[in-house]
Amino acid sequence: MFSWLRRVPGFRSGKWWKSIIASGFYLLVFVILMVIIFPSAPSLTLEKNDPINKSSVSIAGKTYSGKPVYLIKDNEVIQSVKSDSSGKFFFVLNDLTDGSYNYMVEVCSSEEKGKCRNENIVITIDQTSPSKPEIFLPDNLPDDSEEEITIKGVSEPNVKIVASIQDNELSATTTNDKGEFEIKTGLVLGANTISVKAIDAVGNESAVGGTFVNFNPSRYKVKVINVVDGDTIKIEGGQVVRYIGIDTPETVHPSKPVQCYGEEASDKNRELVEGKEVKLEKDVSETDRYGRLLRYVWLGDILVNEYLVREGYAQSSSYPPDLKYQNKFVEAQRQAREEKKGLWGDVCNVQPTQVQQKTITPTQIIQQTTTPTQPRPSNQTSGSYACDCSKTCSQMSSCAEAQYQLNACGCGARDADKDGIACDSDCQ
Repeated sequence: MFSWLRRVPGFRSGKWWKSIIASGFYLLVFVILMVIIFPSAPSLTLEKNDPINKSSVSIAGKTYSGKPVYLIKDNEVIQSVKSDSSGKFFFVLNDLTDGSYNYMVEVCSSEEKGKCRNENIVITIDQTSPSKPEIFLPDNLPDDSEEEITIKGVSEPNVKIVASIQDNELSATTTNDKGEFEIKTGLVLGANTISVKAIDAVGNESAVGGTFVNFNPSRYKVKVINVVDGDTIKIEGGQVVRYIGIDTPETVHPSKPVQCYGEEASDKNRELVEGKEVKLEKDVSETDRYGRLLRYVWLGDILVNEYLVREGYAQSSSYPPDLKYQNKFVEAQRQAREEKKGLWGDVCNVQPTQVQQKTITPTQIIQQTTTPTQPRPSNQTSGSYACDCSKTCSQMSSCAEAQYQLNACGCGARDADKDGIACDSDCQ
């Protein structure tokens, strides 16, 4: 029946394996001839086009190499190209305005448009900026500089919100379906300029909105530059801070020699805070009459003011209206006194204001204590003052004169509490 096959090359031997190889070869040739004689439509793949905020856009895709490709709108060919050797092609559209545009891309096996394949594509142009966001600060700002605030705001739904404080960009957030958003952030000390803008899905940016707030919390972190004495420090920026509610023996007073345990108190204060970051806490008063900041000082969980009293380096010394922790200081002093710690021990004969016979030169005083906001110690000598016990503290030219009136002239009225310091409220 199939004797004629034995006349076809590949089947003449009658061996089965040669027959299989020959069958495969002839089938391949048949398929190629059918493709040539009856070509099918070329394949067509278009790249995805997302909405864009530019007036120019490209439509790109891939098909067979060298095939004619047409861009059609409203049944009219508006552009035509040929695919390159790798089958790629693209069209460029310019001067489009906001809106959606429907196109059809068609590729054919020949320029006679035989065997064509087509795909539809929608181009969306959006160049409209979202509305400017509005933001609202909380009614009460935190008392601690490390606490964050929550800023609430409204804009368009589902847009990206980018905010910054003092030009430092915050983590972006997105509005919900109602256009609402929240931003959690800390504030810097002093002036805060908060800026916010909205960016939609295609990259359009809104006008910049925002607000301004002055942040002055009662607690904030600073770095201690150096220790002046047991109860006074200098912080970065040059400001001098006087510890609230305590008093340590003098080491740098312009009119008094170094007092007993004063150097130990200064050394301990230096060991605790010098060169470290501490947190300052305000009570009622901002500064004393010398321009020094009045603050409680925290080192982690340690209230340094209380620590110095409890360990016998300082006495409790109340100055209304700054009395927030005064009960703590009184109790700390009671414990230190009972345990005879520091200046309550034998070294000072239980007289914390007793002095050592050591003096500080005027140059040393100026180097350690003077700041631009503080008056310099007087350079007058005791010989420049005249005894006049009728003078009140407010009439003294300086603390040095007040001390001279007490020590040299015997004006005891200037030392009401008999602690050896004249005009305590002004000079201590």
